[in-house]
Amino acid sequence: MRKHKFSGEICIYCNDAPAESADHVVGRNFFLEERRGNLPQVPACKRCNNRKSELEAYLMTVLPFGAKNVDAAKILANLVPPRLEKNAKLQRKLRRGYERSGGTAIPFEHKRLEELFAMIAKAMAFQYFGVRLGNGHSSIASLFTNEGEEFFARMLSSGKAHVSGDLGEGTFRYEGAQSQDDPQLTMWRFEIYGGVDFGGDPNVNGPSSLAIAVTGRSETIGNLFYSSFLKDRKAPKVGRNDPCPCGSGKKHKKCHGSVAKREARDRARALAAAKRVVPSTYQPLAAHGYAPYQLGEIIRFAQQMRPARCAR
Repeated sequence: MRKHKFSGEICIYCNDAPAESADHVVGRNFFLEERRGNLPQVPACKRCNNRKSELEAYLMTVLPFGAKNVDAAKILANLVPPRLEKNAKLQRKLRRGYERSGGTAIPFEHKRLEELFAMIAKAMAFQYFGVRLGNGHSSIASLFTNEGEEFFARMLSSGKAHVSGDLGEGTFRYEGAQSQDDPQLTMWRFEIYGGVDFGGDPNVNGPSSLAIAVTGRSETIGNLFYSSFLKDRKAPKVGRNDPCPCGSGKKHKKCHGSVAKREARDRARALAAAKRVVPSTYQPLAAHGYAPYQLGEIIRFAQQMRPARCAR
């Protein structure tokens, strides 16, 4: 096996298997070639690295249609068409969804973004705070409406340690904070491609680009996992005697399905609604008005597009 700089360490994602490679925290192919220098890396096993690569391959093909960063036009013109040409199935799916939306949105599997950001949160916690999530700890990520920005900004500013950064001139921005009382409890705000706007939920006013990820104790994260499960319209119905979706291993009626938990959840929802910080499921809005199959038009558009318009 070829040696790498993390030889002998354990995978940061599963915290179990030996690291077999140095994984880029944010995949290199999200960036233009000239922006790929000095990207942070963490130890990763083959299984976790492969899964993360699968998520990245999908997201780096779909998300650029809503990109607004300074490199948006070049990424859309130079990086996306070759990926679509290699994946005819995805291209057909995007085309059908784009046409059904009337040319306003791209169909999107939001769970992939949330899973990737949850993995990135683990890597960032290790990179900046030296935190490894062992047994009894996990991570989760979710999308929120933009009106929750002030609420999360206060939470991030209250941490013991605070970090922020910009990779690739706005390609990926991040802000993170570590709890004063629990070092493994960290919160992160991620912004990819200048803040891709998501929309499509009739119950939420306005778009969202607010991506929040959290690492911490499983009982704390479990509440977030359960909330994420509830908002998934395709999720199967959970019976009282079924395992709780939060991952605790307990029966639903003994965990988040209990009367006390339901009452607490209703109170939390009311508070979230009052603050207009409502988790939801979104589609990326087509920022440039071009469909996934209009490769020639995309390239011509990018050639004529002014940088100022990309950076808005």
